[in-house]
Amino acid sequence: MAISVDPMTFVITVPQADLTHISGIQYELNINDFRMWLKAWEDDQSYGITMLKTHNHNTEVTLSGLTYARIVEVLDPYTVEFEDGQYTVNCTGANHNLGDVRVANQVALVINNAAGLITSTDIEYAAYNGGVSVDVVDGVSITDGDAGKPNFPVDNLTDAKAIAEFRGFNTFYILGDITIPAGLTLSGYSFIGESPGKTTITVDTDAAVVGCEFYDATVAGTLDGNCAIKNCNIGNLNYVNGRIEQCLLEEGTIILGGSAEGHFLDCWSGVAGTSIPVIDMGDSGQDLSLRNYNGGIKLQNKSGSDNVTIDLNSGHVILDSTVTNGTIVIRGVGHVTDNSTGSANVLTNDLLERHELTDEHKRIQNLILARV
Repeated sequence: MAISVDPMTFVITVPQADLTHISGIQYELNINDFRMWLKAWEDDQSYGITMLKTHNHNTEVTLSGLTYARIVEVLDPYTVEFEDGQYTVNCTGANHNLGDVRVANQVALVINNAAGLITSTDIEYAAYNGGVSVDVVDGVSITDGDAGKPNFPVDNLTDAKAIAEFRGFNTFYILGDITIPAGLTLSGYSFIGESPGKTTITVDTDAAVVGCEFYDATVAGTLDGNCAIKNCNIGNLNYVNGRIEQCLLEEGTIILGGSAEGHFLDCWSGVAGTSIPVIDMGDSGQDLSLRNYNGGIKLQNKSGSDNVTIDLNSGHVILDSTVTNGTIVIRGVGHVTDNSTGSANVLTNDLLERHELTDEHKRIQNLILARV
């Protein structure tokens, strides 16, 4: 390592080039490697041997099958300065006091200290509950050694992603409301809220969330392709293809897109009275499967030949006049208001409507009376 020590100021300087690059602006400093360099400098006959001791070290200890991490303490009057810049350094391999002796600048330092730290991947995973907790209102800075743990949620998604990448997680636990900002790539991650009433996740138009999953939240904004949403409330939402499961559809418009089939499984209308949720078919290119739906739903803006299947448990389907093409199969128990135009082919052969239920009920009553 090209770490240097100034004998006049006692500043230990760590160049960015001598850190291990992880990805993007994420770097790693192995504290034991850092300690070994300091030890080598202290043993230098031409210079370091005349200087004050730089650090104390307690090695790893194995007890009852568990290996407890080493401790490295930089001693007074020494301080540690990382080469200035907008990047993050994750400290690994030991408990240490760099947070107390560092020279403050733009570098973000992830301490990663913990009482009784054990060098075990399984225990580290459990400490974070398998993901990174995020609270943009009451969270802590990434410089806190426990940042991202359930009791110490980190205060922004950019740093949450850095922690997740470093520890190999793909899940974020969201406390309160959050916006996934423009320019942030989080494709493939899962977002778990506290509940649809406590957590609203709003996705910026320019955020990259391909293949993401959303649970236990109210979801709004603009998604990318192949996303999954479960146990959520949904109002106005753009560009949905993938799967929406066991969700409450609030008053608003869900716009399909991406030239792929949208799947709605076991969902309900969350709108009381005569207002209903709307699914905008995105003009053309998207199939739609609406399975075991309950309540009212309106379809609009469909000019393509793409297929639609709606299986009603109990509900009312309204086809807007902007539905002009394609085959629309509606089955189950409910009612259809067909305002479609053009060449739209609406098939209701397997739909049982209210008047048919009433007629059947009367027929059964007459049979019972005839027997009496």
